[in-house]
Amino acid sequence: YSLKDGILSFPVLIDGKTQRIQTRAIMTDYQLKQLEGHLGTLRISKKGTKYMAQISVEKTPPASKGDVVMGVDLGLKVPAVVVTESAKTKFIGNGRENKYVKRKHRSERKKLGKAKQPKVIKNLNDKEQRWMKDKDHKISREIINFAIRNNVSVIRLEKLTNIRNTARTSRKNEKNLHTWSFYRLAQFIEYKANLAGIAVEYVDPKYTSQICPNCGTQNKAKDRKYKCSCGYRTHRDRVGAINIINAPVVDGNSLSA
Repeated sequence: YSLKDGILSFPVLIDGKTQRIQTRAIMTDYQLKQLEGHLGTLRISKKGTKYMAQISVEKTPPASKGDVVMGVDLGLKVPAVVVTESAKTKFIGNGRENKYVKRKHRSERKKLGKAKQPKVIKNLNDKEQRWMKDKDHKISREIINFAIRNNVSVIRLEKLTNIRNTARTSRKNEKNLHTWSFYRLAQFIEYKANLAGIAVEYVDPKYTSQICPNCGTQNKAKDRKYKCSCGYRTHRDRVGAINIINAPVVDGNSLSA
């Protein structure tokens, strides 16, 4: 296939013979810019009365201009807390909003289940998943924008095989954990980081929420506050992000389910 001057040309098989079809591609300026690279696989699908073309593009990520490491702590009450080596901090996302929306959908599914409306339940599930995916995209974009502004060259996350421990779970959070994809959010972070020339590394999550960044003493946080006998105090998820910066790296630029 080829794409030139807004015209998409591709071969199709009609009555056993290969014919080439040409059609005008309707694209935004942003989409045109994304096609600046080596074009890969073309996939055409029908959506309603329209045909959609999906084109993979190979790009060489830019070299990072920064030299700062940043830790990212993922959670339920605060979707993401980021901290740089110079202690610049940002709390990203609204855990309360996420919890409210999921609880609302769960209640609606329960009512629909009793009314035996499986199709409506499926549509509701799809709607919730789209909402969550959109949130993950926005959170990951905000993380990368913060990293770029602060000259970050490496982002560190906890290795996801232990995500149930790192999510600070409790019984009341269990239902939320089942419907929230930390893995997907990590994928979005890594994908956007690669495009920005920022490396992503995964660290051992052991005790990242408990070790005092100031003196190294192991403590358990109460509520959302972390207090140490040495006098150090801060938000518990900020402690996690700080310790992630210095935790042993176990994997780089790859994800574990």
